Amino acid sequence: MSAARSLVLGVLLLAFSLALANPSQAQQDRDPAQLWADFNHYSLIARPDLALAAGEALLDRVDDAELLEIVEASDYRDYEPTLERAARVDELREVARELGRRIQQGRVDQSRDEERIREDIRLLGEGDRRFRNATQRLTSAGQYAAPHMLRALQDRDRNRLHPYVVSSLTRIGQPIVDPLAVALPNLSPTVMVQVAQVLADIGYPQPLPYMKQVLEDEQVDEDARRVVDRAYRRLAEVAGIDADTSAADLFLRLGETNYRAATRGEQLPTFDAAENRGIVWEYSSRAGLVPIEVPAPIHGDVLTMRATQRALDLNPDLDAALTLFLAANLRRANRLPDGETDPSYASDRRPPAFYALLAGPVRLHEVLDRALRDNDPALALNAIEALSHTASDRQLVDADGRRQPLLRALSYPDRRVRFRAAEALANARPTESFNGDHRVVPVLAEAVRQQDVQYALVLADDQETLNQLLERVGEQGYEAFGGMSLSDVRDELESRPGVDLVVIAQDTDNIRRAFSRTRDDYKLAATPVLAVARSSDQQARLNQFLGEEARFSSVVVADEPQRLASAIEQVQEADTGEPIGEAESEEFALTALRLLHQIARASDVYDAQAAGPALTQALGDDRDSVVVAAGKVLAELDNSSAQRALASASLDRSGEVQIDLLTSLATSAIAFGNMLTQDHTDMLLEFVDTAEGDTAVAAARAHGALSLPTANAVRLIRGE
Repeated sequence: MSAARSLVLGVLLLAFSLALANPSQAQQDRDPAQLWADFNHYSLIARPDLALAAGEALLDRVDDAELLEIVEASDYRDYEPTLERAARVDELREVARELGRRIQQGRVDQSRDEERIREDIRLLGEGDRRFRNATQRLTSAGQYAAPHMLRALQDRDRNRLHPYVVSSLTRIGQPIVDPLAVALPNLSPTVMVQVAQVLADIGYPQPLPYMKQVLEDEQVDEDARRVVDRAYRRLAEVAGIDADTSAADLFLRLGETNYRAATRGEQLPTFDAAENRGIVWEYSSRAGLVPIEVPAPIHGDVLTMRATQRALDLNPDLDAALTLFLAANLRRANRLPDGETDPSYASDRRPPAFYALLAGPVRLHEVLDRALRDNDPALALNAIEALSHTASDRQLVDADGRRQPLLRALSYPDRRVRFRAAEALANARPTESFNGDHRVVPVLAEAVRQQDVQYALVLADDQETLNQLLERVGEQGYEAFGGMSLSDVRDELESRPGVDLVVIAQDTDNIRRAFSRTRDDYKLAATPVLAVARSSDQQARLNQFLGEEARFSSVVVADEPQRLASAIEQVQEADTGEPIGEAESEEFALTALRLLHQIARASDVYDAQAAGPALTQALGDDRDSVVVAAGKVLAELDNSSAQRALASASLDRSGEVQIDLLTSLATSAIAFGNMLTQDHTDMLLEFVDTAEGDTAVAAARAHGALSLPTANAVRLIRGE
């Protein structure tokens, strides 16, 4: 080898060594397209150092649009698997994610670039290769290409281009369907024919109601009608829809589809994932197709409202469409993120509650029924609130024999829903009994109780299983009691202020019977029930019979305490709903106590006595307002336990609370006579001797109301 050749080889080896030692420096002068190729190549051959250098240099030297152009022109257009692979390598994770983000942003920017879209539409008629490339870019633009392509079809000066636009629209497919469908009823006959054929060729069912609207319009051109009818029948056959279904019913069906998708959290075809916004299309003869962006959480509800409003425009008597509109509008307001607005909701529209109140009780019952079935507590609360302001007592319980969702709400897992349902039924002050009236007072009593002490009822086939479950349930924070049947625990059940959980470990038939009995038990009708199955087969049978019950769940436990603990925790979370703060809890308690006081004084339907144990427990509450209000309700109950609880609490307290409780004790005595024990009497007499000021006056009043011996008054008058 000559000296010259050796020198050249040495220089090359040195340069290669320096490049490996400092790959970032070596990439500085590379062409951006080569940098993209290098990144992909080195990622695939597991050289993260060189891939990192190429990726970082590329990101530094190009903007999003240039990056996208490089990617689309390269041999590495199928780049997603490479980026996913690179993202699993620690050194490449950040640069791979940034490349992916910027490529996607480039696509988003391109899809919104109106000049680019118009240029691509022009290129559709410039030969096969340009047609394919332009259609590919228009497909990336998706629904945003629709206004411009429709405008091209409406431009008579571009007649030569129309066949290419129609062909391109068909190739774009689903993204173009919704905006074209919205525009269809408003188009001229020629363009209507072209759009109908495109929609039929694409083959999705969303245009069906719009096509039927055209067919029901007597003013439509007959030639256009025939083409639209053929397109409609093609799609209806594929979708399995009766071709004679009215446009109003089809719009209602479309609304239901959108609403259900939003309920399940599914993205609808016009959702823009890149921007995380929903797109709602409108058409006017002046502006053409216009996209309205709405916040992602309300997208499905806005589309539902649009569909149901069209249904009502066509058939004002379509009650199901009105109900669905009300539900979607209320849910839209519930889901609208704080600080955001809904530009699709016209400024002259009234608040959602206005339309709910206007619609009346029958429709509101249907909204509530939907909310309960969809497990939507916020919507349920909306419906109950509106019902409480519009329905009579008979309308509240839907006494005409239809579904009774407000009564079902008394057993709903969310505490707020249970309480608001009970509040509405109590405030109605019914004069006649109704099926389920026994559930109201226990729900009000539940709102009075503090939740720091929870009670669980356990039923089992044998003593050994019972003891084991009592221990395990107790470990989860419950005060547990139980037996072999509800009859065995009746006395203990009556003495508890409430029951927060029922756990049953028996054979399938006994579990079903026990669950059925809880429905009719005033203390258990709203209580969640957890069935402990011995096998997966038994669990399957139970779920088959009781799986649709909102307050029923089951778990297979084979000496696995942790599985039972997890199941109990899930029941707790489902039963309470969103956490209730101290202020709201106190407001619930005081409202419930006010209603119980009304019930105790004048109700032939509800029995306030059922709240006795909870009211007695409330006398020990650490909230003075709750203690005083509970005392006033107990004063209206004709039983010795209530009066004796008042006497004990009044002697244990001090200050204004003590005075209020002594006043309630006097009220009880005036109404029902003296039912105190001798011990209570002796303690009260001793207290009267030592009390001072307003407290002494209140004690004296209680003494007199209880008709205690007048010798006590004489003794005090004589100063003894």
